[in-house]
Amino acid sequence: MITARRATLISSVCIAAALATGLTPGSASAQFAPDTVTVDGIGLIAEDGTLTLSGTYRCSSLRTSPIVISSKATQGGTQVGIGSTTAVCDGQEREWRNTGNHMGLLAPGAAQGEASLIALDTSRGFLPIPVVLTTQRGDLTLQQG
Repeated sequence: MITARRATLISSVCIAAALATGLTPGSASAQFAPDTVTVDGIGLIAEDGTLTLSGTYRCSSLRTSPIVISSKATQGGTQVGIGSTTAVCDGQEREWRNTGNHMGLLAPGAAQGEASLIALDTSRGFLPIPVVLTTQRGDLTLQQG
């Protein structure tokens, strides 16, 4: 027969074990990592007309929908999308790199860069709805290279 005191002790041990398992170093921070994205301050323009932007990102391992990193560059009022990359959401900081054709609309020099972490929410039907999780904008120098 289990007494009230023994039941309390058993409950306390179970709770402590669950907390110890769920909060081991690294696992809690990986699961609950804040969504972040950065864009590097240098963009490279290749001879073939492609522009490469890069940076870092982090997203939680609890994310269940597909996540992409989208990027664009703006110079003198002209905005050009520079592709997207599928994210690996494991709570770790990772690097991203997007390359796209800027169609001759951008030139070496000062510009603005933007990167966004976007969830593709499929919970409301057939077509995925993009949901911006976080965005970072910053000064960008476009270099020939």
